[in-house]
Amino acid sequence: MSARSRAHLDRTRMLGYVPEQHDFFTDALAEITGLLVSGERGEAVLQLIDEASMRVLGVAAVGMLVIDPRGGIEVVAASDEQARFVELLQSQVDEGPCRDCIHANEVINVPDLASARNRWPTFAPAALAAGFRAVHALPLRLGGRSVGGLNLLHTGELWLTELQQRLAQTFADLAVLGLSQERDAARRMERLAEETLGALNDRAMMGQAVGLVAGTLDIRPEQARMMIGLYARRNARSARDLAQAVIDGRLDLADLTVAASETS
Repeated sequence: MSARSRAHLDRTRMLGYVPEQHDFFTDALAEITGLLVSGERGEAVLQLIDEASMRVLGVAAVGMLVIDPRGGIEVVAASDEQARFVELLQSQVDEGPCRDCIHANEVINVPDLASARNRWPTFAPAALAAGFRAVHALPLRLGGRSVGGLNLLHTGELWLTELQQRLAQTFADLAVLGLSQERDAARRMERLAEETLGALNDRAMMGQAVGLVAGTLDIRPEQARMMIGLYARRNARSARDLAQAVIDGRLDLADLTVAASETS
């Protein structure tokens, strides 16, 4: 094994991630995205996500809760009956990490559930009695809003690495796609055509904005594009809206220069 390969292996192991997990994640991701492209949704996709989460992240069980149209929280998936019990409990007693994750729209990490008895006086003892010691809940987000939560359950204390948490959020995002995409093939083709036209229009608009910024500030087009992208990210604005603001003259181009200088 080369020095470069050994260094990569050491780094992945330090992150709590090993090559075998990487191989399974790659296979699982390919299978999940294949189902999504083919139009599958719901149970088939969620089952694959449950299995991939347990294998890749090393958790004992997985569950998912979503907000129903009436405002309640319902169980949509669980890897086993113990996980289903824990998810149902959170929806019924209105407390627990996944419930808090959904309402706060943020990750809730509980590596040692025994320390959370005061926070969730009903949920924590029941989950511990069911055999779970750690819970990590990640939001299912659609349009920036939380519409549910992915619950990772483990029988021992479990501290997720940064990489593992990012992978878990990827699984949560894929679950949202599985729950929200159109089933009807004709409608999906129609939406694809709509999005393609929108992307082409956005590209033309961005090209016009880049040209305007480059010409006005006397800089290269790639610098202008970088400045627009940087400003959009730092101010939580979409590239489309920002490009339109540049074209309409609603954005002072000096602001782009200031934003770029603050990162240099």
